[in-house]
Amino acid sequence: MKNQTPYCLLLNTSVMQYRIKKLDGRYAHNAHFDCCIDFPRNQLGPADFHQVMEWMIDTYGYSAEVRDFMQIKNMLQKRLQFNVLDSNNPKCVNPLWTWTNGSENLRIYLKSDKELSFLQLRWPIKGS
Repeated sequence: MKNQTPYCLLLNTSVMQYRIKKLDGRYAHNAHFDCCIDFPRNQLGPADFHQVMEWMIDTYGYSAEVRDFMQIKNMLQKRLQFNVLDSNNPKCVNPLWTWTNGSENLRIYLKSDKELSFLQLRWPIKGS
């Protein structure tokens, strides 16, 4: 670690900066997820976001981006209404988590406090 710059040392830390938001009726995806993790768009936010996303994939499996997630889920729900065979959720519609990489936010949506607690054990919030 002698030859690493301070920036590289920051990337190796297990402490991150993010905000936890409990989802209520103001949030579009509150019917499927209990909370989201917001990462800042500045400084190391994007690097932290992708590091946590990689961990989520390794831990829970891949999940589609939230807009695709919802579109696939809604399409399958309509198919079920008409008794179309093979209307089960594909693996990319992971019920435990999803994510978004919008122009203004970097978010990971989590199904329950169980997933949130596990994430917090692995990635403590900076300053806590």
